[in-house]
Amino acid sequence: MSATFNFTFDDIPNLERKVAIVTGGNSGLGEVIARELARKGCKVYIASRSHSRAEAAIARIREDIGTDENLAFLELDLETMKGAVMAAKFFMKLETRLDILVANAGLGGIKSELTPEGYERNFGVKHLGHFAFVSTLLPLIQQTADGNVDSDVRIVIMSSKSYENSHPIDFDNVRTTYHSWFAFLTLREMLQRYSRSKLANLYFMRELADLVKDRKNIYVNACHPGLVYTHIFDLSTSPLPWYMQLVGQLEAKLLGINVNDGVKTALFLAADRRVVDKNIKGILMYPGPTDGFVYFSNIYIRTINKLGLDDEARKQLWRFSEAALEKA
Repeated sequence: MSATFNFTFDDIPNLERKVAIVTGGNSGLGEVIARELARKGCKVYIASRSHSRAEAAIARIREDIGTDENLAFLELDLETMKGAVMAAKFFMKLETRLDILVANAGLGGIKSELTPEGYERNFGVKHLGHFAFVSTLLPLIQQTADGNVDSDVRIVIMSSKSYENSHPIDFDNVRTTYHSWFAFLTLREMLQRYSRSKLANLYFMRELADLVKDRKNIYVNACHPGLVYTHIFDLSTSPLPWYMQLVGQLEAKLLGINVNDGVKTALFLAADRRVVDKNIKGILMYPGPTDGFVYFSNIYIRTINKLGLDDEARKQLWRFSEAALEKA
């Protein structure tokens, strides 16, 4: 499928009576996504491990849209699959429906560390944590779709163009850390871990879309926001020397797009009616129409490369993730 769309926030329809979760909704892209969904009447849960940061985001959104009645906090720590499952089960005690789920939370340049469950943090938080959270919520998502056949249910997974730079996933390597005395090698490994997590996000989206394909009103897709200067470019927690941190931050500041443009791909997939009209499923949405750093109001469906289309690799990731979740 190849298509280009013009999209602005005004294209988001009325979302009253709908319920959404935005992971990492306490800042950056997630906060803007939560703000625009709430502005159109959707009840939005900001899923974050920090209550204080979520409440601060709710206060900022309230100041912008004039009310916080459509906003709530959901405690979610994606560092462990067990914690993600607990958050999902708690949510299902609060609500009887879930119409929109945006898996946005992520990490930027971080030190090579393991999660408490023994997985490299980028892979553990961005993939395994979201896998556990979304998988546990899936029965409620399916129930929402079955009980509202005239409606549509959306799952949006935040991936990245950087998946194209990933090596095939080595399932032994996701349990290891890395350190080098050479800054260039450290940078290369840090970027590789990030790219691998985004490839995992893409595989998860494609397998999940295949899993729910018999339900015509569930739309599962992934998106790339573009180069956006957000908190993930705070490289002070990275293993990089100060001069590399500075270069990375300057690149994002000077060449990146603003947050309001960076959320367009996610919001289109989460709410735009054209997703239903054109039956958009299992795709990767990009800002565009160019591949460079100049973005316009247009967004487009990008062809997934050979690595991203590896069906055996995505099924192997699903089996690995299910086993990890069972163990957790």
